[in-house]
Parts: sequence; C-alpha cells; structure tokens
Amino acid sequence: MMFYTNIKNQGFSLVETLVAISILLLVVTGPMTISMRTAKSTSFATEQVQAFFLAQEGLELAQKGRDDLLLGRFLPSANPSYIANPWSQFSSTTGAFQSCHNSTGCGLQWSASSPTQLGTVINCSGSCVLYRTNSNVRSRFTYTATSNILTPFTRRIYFSNITGGVAIRSEVTWRTGSLVAEQKVTSMTYLYNIYALP
Repeated sequence: MMFYTNIKNQGFSLVETLVAISILLLVVTGPMTISMRTAKSTSFATEQVQAFFLAQEGLELAQKGRDDLLLGRFLPSANPSYIANPWSQFSSTTGAFQSCHNSTGCGLQWSASSPTQLGTVINCSGSCVLYRTNSNVRSRFTYTATSNILTPFTRRIYFSNITGGVAIRSEVTWRTGSLVAEQKVTSMTYLYNIYALP
C-alpha cells in the first residue's frame, strides 16, 4: 500500500520562519548584552584602580620632596646640597613647592635622568595630563609629552598649610567610555616637620 503526500503542505511558512528568527535573536542578544556590559564594567574598574594608585603615588612624591628638603638640613653647611631653612622651602608659597600652593595645583614626578630624585615641579595652570612612558624609569607615568603615550588621566597635587604642617591632596581625574561626567579619585595626607632641630 502506498501513501502519497501533498507536496504543497511541506516546508515552513513565512510566519513560522519569522517566529523562529525572532526567538533565535532573543536567545543570542541576551548573553551578548551581558558580556558587553561586563567588559565595560571591567574596563571602568581597571581605570578606577589605576587612578587610585596614581593618586597614592602623588602623595608619596610629596612626602619624598619634604624628606629630601629636610634631610638637606643635616648636611655640613659647606656641602652644596645643604639647605638652611628646609621646612619653609616646603610649606611656603614662595618656596620650592610654590606651584603646589596655588589653586590650580602642581604636578610631581620622578626625574627622567636620576631614578632616586624628583623632577621639577610642574605648574598645573594649564593642564596636568599624564603620559605613559616605556623607558626604564622609576614610574611609568610622566607629564612630559615627548615620545610618550597620552593617557586619560590628569593628576594635580594641592598643598594647604595647617597648624604645624601641610595638608596634601592628590586628585586624579579621567573620562571613561561614553560617560559625560568626569570621574575623580582623591587621596589625602598630612605632612609635618618631623626632622625639626631643637
């Protein structure tokens, strides 16, 4: 016995095909959206951690500047590195760190020529954008644009005098992705004249 089927009834109709494609798109776009959001949040978290470390480095550079000045007081007075009044050089608005006492802040960085010395104090009246360097220096970040890679980070360091010391604020800002608002990380510390001679 033979059965014949009608060929016209085989296959999918246009409506069935559209429903199948819609279901497939819903199944595929859900995980793709989740993975894209995860990638964006991972990128933001990476930038936030890096900004925190850059802010902390700014505080450490300020402390290094204070220590270098204050330790210069203990050298013999005939030594060219001797500093007669080091605390005023650090805490005064006319001293070596005068740019840090301005409302625009300053930039502190390691010296490119000596890995144990600070570089010159940068006046941030314009911009204090950080650049990444691949040279063999102590820090991977500098304010020098020449042959270095631009980063999204800006670091400004602010000094303000308090009773018996100086309050140091290190502020790192950056823009991430499509966010309109600028992101900011701020770290603070207080430095005092701990090497004061009686």
